[in-house]
Amino acid sequence: MHIINFSFECGGFDDRLMRGGLSPLVWNLSREYAARGHRVSLITPAHGHLKALGERYDVRELDYRDTHTVPLVPDPKVWPDQPAEIPLALDTRAHLLRLDGVDVYLLSDAHLDLLPDRLYPPPATEGRDLAFFKPLVFQVDGLRFLRRYLGNGPAIVHGFEPAYHCLLPAVLADDDRYRTVSTVAANAPVTQKVYRPQVERLLELFGVHGADLDALDGPPPAEDTPAATMARALAGTRMHIEHGPDHVGVFPLIAADADLIDFVSPGQREHYVTWADTPVEALFAALPVARRLRERADRLVAGGCGIADSWLARDPQAVDRAAVRRQLGLDVSGPVFYHAARYAVHHKGQLELMRAVEEVVADDPDVGFVIRCATGGGGDGPAVVANAAFQRLADRHPGQVHLDWRLADEETLFSQAASADFCLFPSKYELDGFLIAQAEAMACGAVPVATAQRVTSHFGHQRPLDDPDATGLSVPGSFRDDDQDLARALTERIREAVTVFRTAPDTYARLSGNARRLGRSFTWARSAEVRLAAYERLLRGERTRLPVRELVERGWLDVLPSAAHTEHRDLIIRAATERGDADALARALGCDIGDLDPDTWERLFTSAYRRADFARCAQLARRAVRPDLSARLESRFRLAAQPDGTWRVRYAHPEAARVELVADAPLTPPAGTTTNESVPVAALESDAEILASDEPAPPATGAALRPLTADGDGVFTGTLDGPPVAGHAVAMVTLRSGRVVWDAVAARTPAFRVVATDLDGTLLRTDMTVSARTRRALDLVAASGAHHLVVTGRPAVACKDILENLGYQGLAVCGQGAQLYDAGADRLLSSLSLDRDLARSVVDRVEAALGRLELGIVTSPPQSRFKVTEGFGERVRHGWDLTTDRDLLWTTPIDKLILHHPEVDEDRLAAVTRELTDGEVSVVHSVKGMVEVLPAGTDKGTGVARAAELLGCTGADAVAFGDMPNDIPLLAWAAHGVAVAGAHHDLRAMADEVAPGNDEDGVASVLERLFTPAEGGP
Repeated sequence: MHIINFSFECGGFDDRLMRGGLSPLVWNLSREYAARGHRVSLITPAHGHLKALGERYDVRELDYRDTHTVPLVPDPKVWPDQPAEIPLALDTRAHLLRLDGVDVYLLSDAHLDLLPDRLYPPPATEGRDLAFFKPLVFQVDGLRFLRRYLGNGPAIVHGFEPAYHCLLPAVLADDDRYRTVSTVAANAPVTQKVYRPQVERLLELFGVHGADLDALDGPPPAEDTPAATMARALAGTRMHIEHGPDHVGVFPLIAADADLIDFVSPGQREHYVTWADTPVEALFAALPVARRLRERADRLVAGGCGIADSWLARDPQAVDRAAVRRQLGLDVSGPVFYHAARYAVHHKGQLELMRAVEEVVADDPDVGFVIRCATGGGGDGPAVVANAAFQRLADRHPGQVHLDWRLADEETLFSQAASADFCLFPSKYELDGFLIAQAEAMACGAVPVATAQRVTSHFGHQRPLDDPDATGLSVPGSFRDDDQDLARALTERIREAVTVFRTAPDTYARLSGNARRLGRSFTWARSAEVRLAAYERLLRGERTRLPVRELVERGWLDVLPSAAHTEHRDLIIRAATERGDADALARALGCDIGDLDPDTWERLFTSAYRRADFARCAQLARRAVRPDLSARLESRFRLAAQPDGTWRVRYAHPEAARVELVADAPLTPPAGTTTNESVPVAALESDAEILASDEPAPPATGAALRPLTADGDGVFTGTLDGPPVAGHAVAMVTLRSGRVVWDAVAARTPAFRVVATDLDGTLLRTDMTVSARTRRALDLVAASGAHHLVVTGRPAVACKDILENLGYQGLAVCGQGAQLYDAGADRLLSSLSLDRDLARSVVDRVEAALGRLELGIVTSPPQSRFKVTEGFGERVRHGWDLTTDRDLLWTTPIDKLILHHPEVDEDRLAAVTRELTDGEVSVVHSVKGMVEVLPAGTDKGTGVARAAELLGCTGADAVAFGDMPNDIPLLAWAAHGVAVAGAHHDLRAMADEVAPGNDEDGVASVLERLFTPAEGGP
C-alpha cells in the first residue's frame, strides 16, 4: 500500500529537523513500513535546512513549483493592527531525499523556512509575528503538494498531531483516493481551538463547502452556573483553553472526518477519549466530541510507540559507567538518576523535579543526577540556558548535578542512560508521557521513578514494589503548576529509591531486570504492525469489533452489545456496581430496575459516593426513595454566611485528600490553623523565561483555586473573605485514589426549592421551542439548588423528545398527573389507568345529555397510543390512530378518555361531564375543543405532590406556572402560582401573579427575579 506520512517534524534521521518526540515516532514508523515493502512518502517542511541537509545527503530538487497565496485570517482580538485577511504570497519548492526506502519530500518557501533554530513558533509570537502561522502554512502547502504530486491513490494519509494537520481529514473526506489517519501524540487540551473564520476560509480554498462546524463544539456553560465557574477556573490552568464562539476545536475537527484516530499507548487512548478521573472529565462529557467518540469507538487505534533498532542494538553492559560519570563531572559513590527531555518546565514536571533534586543533594552527598533539558532546535543551535535557577542549582553542586541544555546524538544519550541506576520522568496533566525517553532508559536497566498516569501505565512502575512484575516507583499524577505535593512526593520516592539501592540489592536487581526486559519489548516493528493491520482493515472497509473489556473500562456500559450481558455478565455486574450504575446492573442481571433490593441500592449509592459521583448519588437516592441517602449526600458540602460578611466553608468526604475552592478572594484559614500552602514558593522561572517558553502561560481569569485546610478524617474547612463566585461555591476535590472531581453548593437558600412548569403554552413557545433566555433562567434554578419539575398533560411517551431537546434529566409529571416519569433514566415510575367500563358509562351519560360525541383514548404504557374516532376531523394529528369502529377503543387498557363535541365548547362540555359523573372521575381540559376524563383524584396537583415528596419537598416550597384550567390544581398546590398572559380566565382569576406570555419568555422573567443573586450578594 502507499502510506503518506504528513508531519511538521520528522528528524529521526537528522536532528536538524528534530524538536521533540514526534520526530522519532514519524521516522521510525516510516522506516518500518518501507522495510515491509510498502511505498512510503513523508511530507514535511525543510525548516530552512536544505543546504545543510544537502551537504550530508543526496537531496534532489523536484520539478515542482507552486506559486500560490495562502489567505491568513487573523483574529482581530489578538491581531488588532492587521487587516481582516492577509494574502501571503508563496513560491513553494519541493526536494526529495530517499533514505532507508522512504521518500522524504522537503517543502520549502519563505514561510516554511522561518525559525530554523527552533522549528516551531513560540506561543509569544501570536499577535506579534506572522511566523506564528508557519504550521498553518505547512498544512496548506502540504495538502497542495499531496494533491498535485501524490494524487494517484489509493493511499493512507497519516497526519501526526492534530494541531498540525487539523484541516487534512475535512479536505480529503470526499476524495476516494485517500483514507485519513490522525495520531494524537501529545495530550493537548481537548478544548484547544483555532480561529473559525480562518478554518472556513481555508476549507473554502480547498473546495470544501457546507462543513457543519456548528456541530463540533457545544455551547459554553450558561453564565453564573457551577459549570461556568469550573470552566473559568480550568481556563487559568494548562488543562483547558477558553475561546469564544468564533473558534472551533482542533480535536473535534479531526474526530469528525478522520477514518482512524491513532494513539501512542493504550492508556493514552483511554485517557483522551474519556478524560476520566481528571479535572476536565465533567467538561469533556458535555462536549459533542465525547458523544462522537462513543459513536466511532471502532475507529480508535492504540498503535503504540517504540525504541529505535539502533538503540536496542547497543549493549548497556559495554558502557564504561565510571568513565561516563567522570566525564560528566559526577563524583558520587551512590546511585545516579537520569532525566532527558525537551525543556518544558510545567507539563514535564521539571520545576518539581529540580525542587526534589535540591532537597536530596542538600542532605545526601553521594547521590548524583544527570538532567538533560534540551532547548533550541535544528541540531546546530548553541546550548541555551533556559532557566537560570536550574543552572544555579547545578553550579552549586558540580559533583552531584550535571545539567545539559543541548540536544544530543543517540550515542551520547545511550551512554548516559546506561550509566544511570534510575530514571526520572514526572509528567503532569496526563501530558507527553515520555513514552520514548522513559522506554529507552528502562531498556538500559534504569529503574523508573515516574508519574502514575494512564499514558505510561504499561511501563509497570505503578505496580507495588513487591509485585514480581514491578519495574520501579511511582508518584501521584498532578494537575497544577509548580505542585508542592508532587515535589514532596518526588523527594520521598527518590530517597526511597536510594534506600532500595543501598539496602535491598536483590530488589533493585529485580526491578532493573524487569525494566530492561519490558523496555526492550517496545519495538517500532511491533508498533508498525499494529498500525498496518488497522490500515489494511480500513482499505477493506472492515470495522473493528471492540473488546467488551475496553468498553467496560471506559465506563461505556450503555453501548455494550446485547450479547455482552450474557458473555461477560460477571465483568459487567462488577463494573456497574463499582460505578453505581443501576441501569447497567439491572440489564446485566436481566431484571427490571424496580426489582433491585434495598441492599443493592445501598451498595450502588456507596460505590458512587466513594467515587464522588454526586449526580449519580442524587439519582440513586431519588429512585430508591431513600431520604436518608439524600440527607447523607447533602451533608458533604456546607456553606454559611457569617455576620462579618465572610463565608464559612466545610467539606467532608472520607476519600478526599485535597479540596480546593474556586475563589475571587483569598481563603482565610480558621484561627489557629495553617495550610500546606502557607509558605510561599520561591519562583524558579522568570517572566522572561516564561515568555520564551514553548508552554504559553495560562491567562488570568480572575478565578483561583484556593486549598481548604485539612482538619483530619476527610474534613476540610476555610473561610472566604467575600461571597463565593457567581452565587455558588465550587470545589475541585482530589480523592486519595488520584481521581479529581468537581462539586458545588448554592451560596444561598433559594426563594423556592421547586419550580413546577407546564409545557405547552407556558414553558414552550408557540413553535414548541425553549428560548435561550428560558434555558438560562432554568440554569439559575439549578445553580441555586432548586429542582425543576415538568408537569404536563401529555403522556410520557409524547413528551420524551421534548424533554431530551430541553436537556431535562429530572422527574416529569405526565398524563395530567397520572404518570411519574424519570427523564434521565427514560423510565416510567408509575402510571394510573382508567376503568374501561367506567369510561364507556361516562360516554353514555354525556351523549344522553348533549348528543353524539367524538371520542379519543390514550392506551396504557408502554405503547401510549392516541386512538380517535373519525369525527375528530381537523383535530386528528399525525401519528394518531384513526378508527371508524368505536368498540375498538376499548380493546386494551387505557389511561384516559378524550371527549369532543362538534357544537359544544370545552368549558360547557367539561361542566356537564363533571355534573353527570359526580366525582367518579377527574375531568380537565387543556386544549381547545377537548375534554379529558381520568381516574378519580387524578390531576396535576396530586401528581406534582407525589413527585415533590420524592424530592423531600412540599407545595410550600414551590412556585408553579401554567396557562389552562388543567393547571388550576397545580397552581393551587404551590405556594406561589403564576399564570402566563393569555391564560384561561379561570386560571388567571386564581393565580397569584400574571407573567408575560409564553412567546415573551414569561416563565424566564419570573425566575430571573426569584433566582438571580442580588448585586454584591451571594
